[in-house]
Amino acid sequence: MNMHRAVITLLSDQVVPASLFILSAAHPEDMVFVITTGRMKEKGKIDDLTQSLQNRFVLKEIIVDNEDSIADVSTRLDEFNWKEYDEVLIDLTLGTKIMSLGVHSYFSRFHELYRKPKIIFYYQPAGKNVIKTIDSESFLEPPPLSLEEYLLAYGISIINQQTSCTGHPLFTQSLIHTYNDRWINAARLFRIIRNAEKPDLKKKKNINLSILQNTPVIKKNKEIWQPSGTELQEMADFCTAAGFDTTNLTKSQIEYLTGGWLEEWLFEKVQQILPQPPQQRGHWIALSLNIRTKNGTENEFDVALVNSNNAFRYAECKTSLENEQNGSSLIENTLYKQSALRKNFGLSAAPMIVTVDSIKKSARKRAQDLDIRIICQDDIQNEEILKEKLISYLG
Repeated sequence: MNMHRAVITLLSDQVVPASLFILSAAHPEDMVFVITTGRMKEKGKIDDLTQSLQNRFVLKEIIVDNEDSIADVSTRLDEFNWKEYDEVLIDLTLGTKIMSLGVHSYFSRFHELYRKPKIIFYYQPAGKNVIKTIDSESFLEPPPLSLEEYLLAYGISIINQQTSCTGHPLFTQSLIHTYNDRWINAARLFRIIRNAEKPDLKKKKNINLSILQNTPVIKKNKEIWQPSGTELQEMADFCTAAGFDTTNLTKSQIEYLTGGWLEEWLFEKVQQILPQPPQQRGHWIALSLNIRTKNGTENEFDVALVNSNNAFRYAECKTSLENEQNGSSLIENTLYKQSALRKNFGLSAAPMIVTVDSIKKSARKRAQDLDIRIICQDDIQNEEILKEKLISYLG
């Protein structure tokens, strides 16, 4: 005869721990309860949890009106017949301290009075991918979340992502060591074309480089640019080296040549160094990931992943940290942008900047202050250091 079980989690802004506990502890036939506040419900946290769980469980809500009142917690719990269960598993990780104390006190007293059900309390230590019992040495090992499951827990939806690499892996790898001034200039020229008002790559599916000999490019600021013969040759050489057809150059190929190759290099390198977590239900890593928050804000991550410890990592790749318009450094703006983004993705979120440019000591210090990891040209050229840093930063 199967045990009649209830699984209970508290819920607050950090939804992932609740998702991990339910996935670890609950069976399909179990009753799953969520204890939270009216404010959290209004913020859509229960909906986020349901989405993250991919609708595998029906969640019963226990809404506490006064999160600072142990009496209110007890009153709400009294509305349910807990004696009908053989076992109740409770995670106290989330919610306010008062709510956690209230839930612990209620069920401890309940068991003393009725000797049923069996009560097991759990908690999740910060920064550790384990769910421990309070009263014994036993623990639950959380399953690996997919990238989509993690993002859904924070109300973030995936719009689209690059499904395959544009460049050949061998050429992409070689660019790490051969990205010289000639290729850098060719990439700059391709960025002019990519951002141009005419030809409009949003409308055109492909472009023939030779037409630029007689057709001027109109920039967004309405400035007219006519590439020289030398510039056209540099662009053509870069295309040919990458194995692209100069008479039928696609938008994705232009993106690759303007700097997308560094994103693809990191995407491939990470998968070589950090193998896919076992028993994964979906993709754990994404390339050129476009996302949307509940308030409609859209962002793009060059590379994003959820590692085997269910922690979120994301990287911005920069072939250059210099503003091509005025020669100023982009590093400060890049650092602040990544620092601001992280608050949307849970306590485990950690950004990284990858560049084939050099970085000053002052910028490194600023990145350290903001807890942002940096991998630059010197790191990339040393395979052992690169591997060590990627494992440390992303693992």
